[in-house]
Amino acid sequence: MDKIVFPIKKELENFEKKLEEIILSEKNFLTCDLRNFIFTNPKRLRPIFVFLFSKILKIQDSKVLDIALIVELIHSASLIHDDIIDEEKTRRNHPTFFDKYNSKIAVLEGDFLLSLALNQIAKTNIDISRVFAKRIKDTIQAEIIQNENLNKICDLNCYIKKTKEKTANLFLVGLEALFCLVKIDEKIKENVLSFMENYSLAFQIKNDIDNFKKNSSDYKNGNYTLPVIYFFMENHTAEFNQKQLNFEKYIQKSYKKVDEYRIFALKFLEELENSEYKEVLIKLTNETLRS
Repeated sequence: MDKIVFPIKKELENFEKKLEEIILSEKNFLTCDLRNFIFTNPKRLRPIFVFLFSKILKIQDSKVLDIALIVELIHSASLIHDDIIDEEKTRRNHPTFFDKYNSKIAVLEGDFLLSLALNQIAKTNIDISRVFAKRIKDTIQAEIIQNENLNKICDLNCYIKKTKEKTANLFLVGLEALFCLVKIDEKIKENVLSFMENYSLAFQIKNDIDNFKKNSSDYKNGNYTLPVIYFFMENHTAEFNQKQLNFEKYIQKSYKKVDEYRIFALKFLEELENSEYKEVLIKLTNETLRS
């Protein structure tokens, strides 16, 4: 990953330095755990996309860094809250806040990260604030709907709609915030957002497949993802047992769906001006979405 994103190395180094300053700015008995959580094997995909598209769209503004920080803080808060909802014991091979402490402490720590994000949002402008407010609301609403539909086998369209509404928001919000900084052609905006939406769908499906293969909590908690949906599409009355059945067929079928969205996403980049940053974006897309 470091080799792929080398052209934005300086931006990412500044990002990491500023993020650490923010995390350490308000110390409490959880600060050490929080720092480890934030800086242990992070992907940083959402801020990477913010920096890459700021280069591709030729946006030079100090608020680009603020946007990248806000996106990562909100994403990190959502992970802590997800671990509570899913009762996850580990994340990135480390105990979750939920497991190490309890749900009350984990809720507070997730909320603390959100408060840090709000501090950063206050440093931007009203247009960016509105973008984040709407996308955060939509993400939480999608989480509520997902929990309302637990233990229900939805169809493919329902699954894609839920994935789009829940996962895509925190990928799209950074780009919409960038659009608030400069005037950008509407067609370019449309292509950029379409790329990001299709990438996020592919990303979440791949993540769902990987979790399914690890026997994650999704199925146990009644959150049925694509391999399970494909199974029931072909086996309407069969009893589902993840440990006994051979799911390789449905896993491979799900990976094909990832590839469909990956290819579709890349098509929306074709009209963007060629640059080293566009090449990085293409490489990053292929690397992070491959089976």
